[in-house]
Amino acid sequence: MFQKTHSNSPERVASIDIGTNTLLLLIADVGQGVLKPLLEIETVVGLGKGLQKSGILSPEAMNRGYDTLDQYMEHCRRMGVQKIFTIGTSALRDARNSREFLERVKEKLGLSIEIISGEEEAQLSYLAVTKDLQEPEKMILVVDVGGGSTEFILGKGNQIIQWVSLPLGSVRFTERYLISDPVKDDEWDRMEKAIRRALIDLPRSRELPWMVAVGGTATTLAAVALGLKEFSVETIHHFVLKGEALRNQLSLYRSKTVDERRKIPGLFPNRADVILAGGAILCLAMEQLNCPSVWVSCHGIRYGLLYQRLHSLII
Repeated sequence: MFQKTHSNSPERVASIDIGTNTLLLLIADVGQGVLKPLLEIETVVGLGKGLQKSGILSPEAMNRGYDTLDQYMEHCRRMGVQKIFTIGTSALRDARNSREFLERVKEKLGLSIEIISGEEEAQLSYLAVTKDLQEPEKMILVVDVGGGSTEFILGKGNQIIQWVSLPLGSVRFTERYLISDPVKDDEWDRMEKAIRRALIDLPRSRELPWMVAVGGTATTLAAVALGLKEFSVETIHHFVLKGEALRNQLSLYRSKTVDERRKIPGLFPNRADVILAGGAILCLAMEQLNCPSVWVSCHGIRYGLLYQRLHSLII
């Protein structure tokens, strides 16, 4: 299906990250120690929508996921991709019927999906961030707020010191706690208490770590802070989101209905329903660790996946 090139030519590869809320595609050329991104697409699919209550992926969600992967495969064919690495995370780990989705994708699209553990998610997120920042002497805490789980990874250089994957997620906690529209105070209070209980298990260090957030929740919060009309990786990548600005956003989201949130500059409409829960997880983690601000990175799991699988080609 995919083209081959001579060994001394850059290799064109793709990584696909199938999350609970979002499917992400990265197409890049790799070789001579360099990863050169060519195309990045993020699609809010809501694969795990309703999973919290039913325990299964709905037919509608699977159709949305399949259609998005079909489009991604077309991009790969058009751009001459030679290898595709595809991973699934929390929703595919948790759903009782995930095999049905995996088999359909394999049969119809010829795409094999590897379901990875929370530990593997943590490793890939950390690898992506450290490759980007190149700060081997600094203690770094990577936070990846996903739709179904959140990973916290503490490390220095290439060494992970401590990590944890917690069942905290923007979709998971929206469906579990934030039922009303707009959100009621008692719903918020219950969710906040649940998040605080889970954050007892956060990785901690004696020195204040450099906190870096990856994933759609973090990049959306940055886009709102910047008031962006269109998503811009160049503007968002390495943006410093301050705790006070984040708390102000949460207050704003709590005061509005989902439809009203969709009109907020920088808040992409398909994230309006889950941004409050996702933002709360990040905000309360910053509070627990006494981090006044967080760096936002656009290099998440899909980057880490290529660094890991193509280690010999990328320094």
